[in-house]
Amino acid sequence: MGKETKNLMLEVSAGIVIFTAVAMLGALFIYPRRAVFAGLILGMMLALAMFLSMGIVLERSMKTEDPKAVQKQSIISSVLRYLLLIVILVAVIVRFSSWFNPVAVVIGVLGLKVGAFSQPIIHKILANRSKGE
Repeated sequence: MGKETKNLMLEVSAGIVIFTAVAMLGALFIYPRRAVFAGLILGMMLALAMFLSMGIVLERSMKTEDPKAVQKQSIISSVLRYLLLIVILVAVIVRFSSWFNPVAVVIGVLGLKVGAFSQPIIHKILANRSKGE
């Protein structure tokens, strides 16, 4: 993985972690239950795992020269990623809802979207900080 790709992955991951921290702070005032915090952490871990999986697939795709193989590999990995997410969510709802709040898990997973959208802002902040040094 190149330096730019690693920086991008770290910036999005930072966005996911920051979102989870803000969600936990909100949960502290709105609904302070252990299952909510555990659900947010599980959701964050799932979001980070999904993002890492996407990064690996994209990195592999960049090295492959056959467009049909890239398309097939991307579709298969995307379907597997979301099936695994659905299985985990169903398991949380059916079996572990006393340990993990299912709504909090979904909110934690949505941190992936927030991390992706906040990456340009985080990049600017880090770029300005490195220029100032």
